[in-house]
Amino acid sequence: MKQGKAITAVASVAVLVGLGAWGIGLAGTASGDAPEPPPDLDAGPVVAETNPTTGDKVKTDKFDNVEKSAGEKAGLVDARTNKSYFTIEVTNSEVVDQCDPRVGIDKLKPTRAAFLVLDITASLDANVSKNVGGEGGELYMPLVAETFSVAGSSGTPDRNVTSETAWGCFDDAVLLPPVVNPGQSVTGKLVLDVDALTGQVTYDPENNGGWSWPYGG
Repeated sequence: MKQGKAITAVASVAVLVGLGAWGIGLAGTASGDAPEPPPDLDAGPVVAETNPTTGDKVKTDKFDNVEKSAGEKAGLVDARTNKSYFTIEVTNSEVVDQCDPRVGIDKLKPTRAAFLVLDITASLDANVSKNVGGEGGELYMPLVAETFSVAGSSGTPDRNVTSETAWGCFDDAVLLPPVVNPGQSVTGKLVLDVDALTGQVTYDPENNGGWSWPYGG
C-alpha cells in the first residue's frame, strides 16, 4: 500500500452527491493547512439533495450510500466550485465461478459462492490538495478490495469480500492499482469473493456512506 494520506474522512469543503458525494479530508496526521473535519464525522457524510453539476435528484439507501445506475460515474465535488476532483465508476460487473490465475495455469475458484469481477475507472485531480489541504504528492484514494462491500437480498452490507484466491486472479497488467494518485486516471479489474450472486456493490472506504452500483441479475 502506498505510504501517504488517504483522502477518506469528511471535511467541510465537499458534499456527497450523485456525481460526487461525500465530504473529504485526510486520514493520518493532518497538516497545518488541512481543513478540520466537522464534529459529526461519525454520523457519516453530508449528502446533497441534488447533484450540483446536473441538477438531478440524489438517491440514497438506508446506509447513506448514493445509489448509482450501472456504468454511472460518481465522485467528490467541491461545494464551492461544483467541480469534481475525484471520480470513480464501475463500468462493468460480472459474476463468475472461476478466474485466470496471476501465477500458474490452473483456474482459481472462489471460497464463497462466486467471484464478482468489477471493471473500474477512477481519477484524482492533480490539484486535489487545494480541496483538502496537505501535500499533493502524499494524497491518494484507496482502491483495494477492502474499501468495497456488497449487499444481497437481505440488504445487510458484507465487507468480508476478500480471499486468497480472489487476490490471485488475473495478471497485474489488467488489475486495478491499489490507489489512485493526484493527476492520475486508472482503470482495471478488481475481484471480490462474494456470497450474494445479485445485489449492490458499494465503494465506501470509511464505512460511513459511499456509492453503490447494482450487479448480477
